[in-house]
Amino acid sequence: MSGELTVALDVGSATTALAVGGPGGRPLATVVEPTPDPADLPVFLSKLLATGRERAPGALGDIAVTMPARWLDGTAEGVRAHERLRRVLLAELGWGQVTWLDQVDCIAAAASHDGRAAPSVQGPLLVCDLGARTIAAARCAAGPGTVRADAVAVADRHRVAGRAFAEAVAAATPVPAFDALFAEARTRQARRAAAVLSRAWTHPRYREAPVYRLGDAEITAGTLVGAFTDTAEALTDVVRRVLDGTPAGVALAGGFGMFPLAGRVLADTFGLPDPSRLGPAAAVRGALLIAAGAVTAAPPARPAVTLPLHRLRRGLLEVREVPLDPGADIARHEGRPVRVEIPDRGTAPFHVRVDGRDVALPPPDVPPGEYLLGLRPSHAGPGALVLYPAGGAGEPRPCPIPPAPVTDGAAR
Repeated sequence: MSGELTVALDVGSATTALAVGGPGGRPLATVVEPTPDPADLPVFLSKLLATGRERAPGALGDIAVTMPARWLDGTAEGVRAHERLRRVLLAELGWGQVTWLDQVDCIAAAASHDGRAAPSVQGPLLVCDLGARTIAAARCAAGPGTVRADAVAVADRHRVAGRAFAEAVAAATPVPAFDALFAEARTRQARRAAAVLSRAWTHPRYREAPVYRLGDAEITAGTLVGAFTDTAEALTDVVRRVLDGTPAGVALAGGFGMFPLAGRVLADTFGLPDPSRLGPAAAVRGALLIAAGAVTAAPPARPAVTLPLHRLRRGLLEVREVPLDPGADIARHEGRPVRVEIPDRGTAPFHVRVDGRDVALPPPDVPPGEYLLGLRPSHAGPGALVLYPAGGAGEPRPCPIPPAPVTDGAAR
């Protein structure tokens, strides 16, 4: 609404970014802090919001929250992570007017429309997000005022990305206070690192060259190249899974996207152009643009999921197909929350319909009783149902919907 400020929030496993934006999604204040333990997250987010509002005073409007690609992989683990943050923001902090945005869309918006990319990209766009624990890649399309994610892939490995890289370097460089010294050195000696590592990646004779100095200890190019190898393989894999032709631009986001060899791997393996390095706050900058209406994120083509609703009307059994909206917190029919009755554990499955196909879901491992339900989206298929105890007590339980089987004729 006119005159109100928009807040964008991106909670990562290592850092959390919050941005406050004005008209048109222009960022007025950005705060990036280390993410605390889960138990401390509510207090931390309250203080982070207060800091952002101190730097950009004004009436607060909507809050846009990004959803990482790993939350949208269709697995129970991804849904649980999504639900944990929902509970913190909605139940524990009582934040209203929260809009959930796909992080891939937000990064694509930042790369193509916020003016910080060099240059801003229109056309096919490859987005790579390299965080502390996760690597994801997406093939997107950017047009005037629009972005669309056409394919998304998330690395299957857990020992890759920024944290695994730092731990591998630490194991080879046993010095006190390694984390703080290493972070400082990477910032202060970034230009030297870019020059030396570029040579050492393809020419082994440079791998004994020192890149960073931590007190009396030196970290050589060979140590850094070795620590990056698994991440390079994972990055290559996710890009290969989404790439289709040569994109007009490449954008690297996330804290580890600033590492010099990330772009080099893409250039050597795929012949891609130099990437724009958007940094750890890219998602919140793009989220401001989408929340303000300056950029529209076109929804992907998702399967239509409906729930057969059975009820008695005038003594006759009536069946209605209730569409499940992945953008809604819970399913509603005729303005009222949909309730499902779960019988004893291990009894009959219940059913949904996916693009008209009947899908039997296994009995959810929940106590018998009445539940509300919602649909959470997925890049990998129809998504997952989430069951909430109707009485309010108890944890939400994810129930992934299996994707359609691939027939021999459809296999690629």
